[in-house]
Amino acid sequence: MLRLVKCELTKLKRKKFVMFVILGAFLFPFLFTMLALKGSLGNVRVFDKLFVGIIGYGQIWMLPLVLGIVATMLFFMERDHDTLKNLRTIPISTLRIVTSKLIVLFIFGFIFSTASAGSSIIGGLLLGGINDVLYKFEVGTITGLLLTAGTLPIVIAIVFFNRSYIISIIIVLFYDVFNFALILGGFQSRIPIIKLLYGIFPSPIINRWHWNVFVSPSLYYYSELAPFMLPLSQVVITIAIMAILSYIAIIQIYRKREV
Repeated sequence: MLRLVKCELTKLKRKKFVMFVILGAFLFPFLFTMLALKGSLGNVRVFDKLFVGIIGYGQIWMLPLVLGIVATMLFFMERDHDTLKNLRTIPISTLRIVTSKLIVLFIFGFIFSTASAGSSIIGGLLLGGINDVLYKFEVGTITGLLLTAGTLPIVIAIVFFNRSYIISIIIVLFYDVFNFALILGGFQSRIPIIKLLYGIFPSPIINRWHWNVFVSPSLYYYSELAPFMLPLSQVVITIAIMAILSYIAIIQIYRKREV
């Protein structure tokens, strides 16, 4: 398995997009740090506000998009180079092929999340002070891993359609935008289907855990958000079930590919 993971990483290394993945982790931290330096985030607990902006908004928006594109490259490479038949004749099982690709996806999610958390620390130093560094790294890393697991449902669509990069990226973009739209207004919606989707889509679920972390009980809107807050344990269980079911579905769909 380790050799397969190394092989997948080597193939991705040839793609220039990998560098954009790393740079993307610093995009939102840079923008939010610039806002903070200009005073647009206010002066009270400015580092905490910076961290919320980077992890609570930037990472939740950017990471699923980036991982969706990385997943597209991972699952299209054999088709593009007509090497899937060779892998099947070695033989290498579908289970091992899919697992190695998803491990690489989690590696990228971990790199992105730790880079985001680290860049927020750097931004905090530029602003003049930081606090609870280890805790913030923990929150950033957990968020990244949960978001990576929450990306697996869209990987099902990528593997199922298996037609073009453009179609896959459009699907990934729509999925990401819809998740973010649910974060912004899902908990206030009175439409039954929206309320249902708000309770099962990964990004809104993670955001409801973030409220436990980021929102102080002293804030005036805490009572409005409190009924929707979720403990980390419930979020982990929900997304783990979603990820396991997605993993099984990806294997079954990938196994049926024509060679």
